[in-house]
Amino acid sequence: MFLALVLSSCSKEDDSNLAQVKPHYEIGQPYQLGDRWLYPEENFAYKGTGIAVVSSKKSRQVTVDGEIYNPQSMTGAHTTLQLPSIVHVRNLDNGREITIRLNDRPVSTADRVLELTPKAASLLGLSKNSTAKVEIIEDEQRSQDLAFKMPGGPQTQMQVNTAPLGTIKVENLDGSPQPSNSQTQPLEQPPTNSVQALVPLEELPAVYQQGAATGGQLWIDGGSFTSSIYANRLAARMGGRLVTTYVGGRRVIRVRSGPYATIEQADQNLDSLLQSGIKGAKIIVE
Repeated sequence: MFLALVLSSCSKEDDSNLAQVKPHYEIGQPYQLGDRWLYPEENFAYKGTGIAVVSSKKSRQVTVDGEIYNPQSMTGAHTTLQLPSIVHVRNLDNGREITIRLNDRPVSTADRVLELTPKAASLLGLSKNSTAKVEIIEDEQRSQDLAFKMPGGPQTQMQVNTAPLGTIKVENLDGSPQPSNSQTQPLEQPPTNSVQALVPLEELPAVYQQGAATGGQLWIDGGSFTSSIYANRLAARMGGRLVTTYVGGRRVIRVRSGPYATIEQADQNLDSLLQSGIKGAKIIVE
């Protein structure tokens, strides 16, 4: 089923929302959710972990990328990824994996990296007020393909402005007049890459795959550094430790605190860190 079919089923009382329905590509500006500032970015190779919850958004509200929110669709809201995107989400505790389209930003709290529609959440094993430790892996090719189809997407930066329409006038080299049947010839207008105002977004199948439950420990990530001086300073403030990794041959020092036995315990420690001024802290699962 396509988005256009969903729109046709909306009642007259939704006319005000329908006027805003213009599916498009969206990264967005930095925004504040609770005590934290979040910074959306384009990243087609995203892989991350965190806590997922069930969305409290109401039916027929407009999502950030201009769709009509449908609680029965396989969609979700992510704190920073470009919209729309296709991602695979795995519940680390029960091994269930689903594929969803990200089309919105969370409305609950910045401590939850992902909000799922009730339908998607149920397939992942979440009830209304529950949480889950999840791994999120972006489908790079499908996300890029989708982005290039959307109004406002990367393709708009590649379009060439069309040349103004003109004419070619035919004259003899010696300046003598042309025969009366001579005509000016219009310049051919260069082709344009038009983008449809409404891009049909196909609904993803409401299914899950059963994999192995790997679990994972809860940590608070304070940030990443290339300098051990700054990393040690933050570790001292957090009561955490340093974890050194290499990304593209470059040393990266991550500051972590934990592990925490429960999500509630991780939440409490995260709140304390945010109140102490460590605004970049976030919960991860490893």
